[in-house]
Amino acid sequence: MDSSINSMAINYSQNDDVVVPNNSHVYRGLEGDDIYILTSQITSEKKISIVDTKGLNKIQFVDNFQFKETKFAKNAFQITLDNNSIITINSAENFSYEIGANATTNERGITYSYDELAVILGFETLPQIGAIENQSSYEVIDDELKIKINEFKWNIKKPESVGLESSEVDKIMDYIKTPSLNTQAAILIKGNSIVSEFYADGYDKDDLVTSWSVAKSFSSTIIGIAIDEGYINSVDDSIALYLPKWNKEPQENISLKYLLAMRSGMDDHPGLGVYFQSDMVSYSLDRAISREPGILFSYSNEDSMLLGRIIENATGLNFQEYADTRLFDKLNINETWWTDKNGNTLTYAGLDMTPREFAKFGLMIAQEGKWLGEQIVSESWIDEATSEFDNLASYGYQWWTSTISESGLGSARQDDYPFFSALGLDGQYIYVWPEKDLVLVRFTKYQHQGNSDSSVVDIGTGTYHGTESGNMAIYELENLFYAVGDNLEDQIVPTYSDFG
Repeated sequence: MDSSINSMAINYSQNDDVVVPNNSHVYRGLEGDDIYILTSQITSEKKISIVDTKGLNKIQFVDNFQFKETKFAKNAFQITLDNNSIITINSAENFSYEIGANATTNERGITYSYDELAVILGFETLPQIGAIENQSSYEVIDDELKIKINEFKWNIKKPESVGLESSEVDKIMDYIKTPSLNTQAAILIKGNSIVSEFYADGYDKDDLVTSWSVAKSFSSTIIGIAIDEGYINSVDDSIALYLPKWNKEPQENISLKYLLAMRSGMDDHPGLGVYFQSDMVSYSLDRAISREPGILFSYSNEDSMLLGRIIENATGLNFQEYADTRLFDKLNINETWWTDKNGNTLTYAGLDMTPREFAKFGLMIAQEGKWLGEQIVSESWIDEATSEFDNLASYGYQWWTSTISESGLGSARQDDYPFFSALGLDGQYIYVWPEKDLVLVRFTKYQHQGNSDSSVVDIGTGTYHGTESGNMAIYELENLFYAVGDNLEDQIVPTYSDFG
């Protein structure tokens, strides 16, 4: 077994040391009963060697630690991670192996000898000469080594165990729980770990919440997927390519990026709005250009409503069918997206899911479009869609940026913040901070009303959806969210194959 490492050696004390190897070094224990903790935070292409022949020493495999290959020799053990880092444990018989433990957080696991570990990983006896290999992918789950499957699992962790300060987490959650704000659900996540979760009395994790305009950010993502797949050429395309009613009309001068950035040059209809129409697509198409496209930001539900029809005409598929196969099914989300009486999906509002399902979407976005090792939407699209289109408004492609624009929007912020958000009526929020691997979701109390097909908006028959008002001082929320992640080191973004 090749255990050579071109790196420096780190010698520890003669006391009982706790070591967390994470770089290409030789970690050498001296006297004392030492613990070496192996975590998923080891970054790619590292070559780590552990050497310790004195004392009662232990290797701890922390929950979510994953690897794709093992190699056993008579007295040496080697692990290859999914990211091609290699960990070599010399004098392996001198260690015990504790699965699912973490000395830094006082979590205990199940302990095995070297021989017993080999049995767990498929070998009844160790070789007397040479080495034997196992290429199955394993992950540590609840004190067990299990063959890794393509399935997502939330972990429940204390803030300190993932590098956050409980006091800052408590501040933002206490603010969200203010009774007058009518919060139904709020979840703060770091990576795939839930560090704080709240549900109002009478609600739990399985109760639905609704998006209102948070749905716009989902529509943007689906547009990005269609571009990735070649159904749409570019955001520079004229929208008339996908909305043939506007062929040879002034709307030919509107590019898709202007529609996404709400700079189409068209105004929404005055009065009650698109929500009260039986055919919301036809209603949104029945508009004239009132100013040069691409210049002025004007928030528009009707611009966003057209994104569904663009997807349908570009792909030849029903919008919800395309969204399910390319996004929701891959995230194992069972969503309900409202429609108008004519069957058009409300791509500007009206997406029902559980709070944890909304959090899944936020986490996928935080990980630059990856989920369970698969690139759902390109990293380049995430970066473009969540970047400020210009300095006139804090807005990208159906995403809000947390910046102070020249228009004065966001002036209550303390600074330009490095996260972005999907925001909806009555206080529906998803905040995403990719560099910190942080996501916050918050939704207000939700009510279904109407007939058995409650996904159809039909105001005339009383079928509609409602949320209690929960609009908060949004920049106070952003200040608190920033405080949560401010002292947290930027994260090396793992892939979902690392999370399992």
